[in-house]
Amino acid sequence: MKMAYKIPDSVRGKAREFMKSVVKTLKESNVVESIDAAALDMLARNYSLFIKASEELESQTLTLTNRQGNAVANPLIRIVRDSQTSCMQIMTEFGLTAKSRRKLPALDRKDGDMSPLDEFVKRSKDLSPGPSPQERGEAAAGH
Repeated sequence: MKMAYKIPDSVRGKAREFMKSVVKTLKESNVVESIDAAALDMLARNYSLFIKASEELESQTLTLTNRQGNAVANPLIRIVRDSQTSCMQIMTEFGLTAKSRRKLPALDRKDGDMSPLDEFVKRSKDLSPGPSPQERGEAAAGH
């Protein structure tokens, strides 16, 4: 199914350019459908938040002093970390990381085609001597 995805208007600048690239890549690889629009929105918004919080954090200190006079981590650190984590999870789902991209060729298999692992498992089953006594429900005699 051809997908017509619109990047949220609130996503601008670097995040918008990134999402244009993501959408183009996903459309070319035929791994995205209309139902994926919500996940793409989440990626766009989280990536935009990641950029904004990261840029703001760069102009601030990593620690702040709370009311008790103790040094605490700048709350922007958590926003950066959480938005980065969300982005990476969504990107992994779409095969947009180096590691997850290696899994995408499995999507290109036609019905009936088996992966090397599927073929190995099938061959192993074909060569097995049959069920063990435990698998047949026989009790071990005298042991």
